[in-house]
Amino acid sequence: MGNEPKWKVERQPSWLVKAVRKTIAGLAGGYSEAAEILDVTEDAIHNRLRSGGDQIFPFGWSMLLQRASGNHDVANAVAKVSGGVFVPLPDVELVDYGDINQRLLEAIEQITRYSQQVRAAIEDGVVEPHEREVIDEELHRAITKLQEHTTLVYKVFCASEK
Repeated sequence: MGNEPKWKVERQPSWLVKAVRKTIAGLAGGYSEAAEILDVTEDAIHNRLRSGGDQIFPFGWSMLLQRASGNHDVANAVAKVSGGVFVPLPDVELVDYGDINQRLLEAIEQITRYSQQVRAAIEDGVVEPHEREVIDEELHRAITKLQEHTTLVYKVFCASEK
């Protein structure tokens, strides 16, 4: 086991378990609602989310619960551990031109918040771990807002590809 490659990790990473638990917490009925959605018992869910257990939580279940919850905790976790960000694409049918401009203004406001966090963090010459976490969160929000804006611009104003 000591010769295992660094990229080889546990069968069920803790970051995924955390994301699934957060997704379940986002359901109005929590674990009981999750069990109903998955057509399993609550014990079956708990058993598959135990650390060091012999069962794993199927990824398909994770995605089903994510869809039911309306949040993107699992997608965000996968993107983060993969070195990227998850950006949910807006539904272009529900957007007008004013919304596109509003998304750009929101992106600019978010970039400002990101910049303020960076400025505050480097003021003492050292970025502490908790400051880095906040900076990363603000950066993610800024990237998301910019990507939403760009996606809307392209979907509305670019000729569709056949």
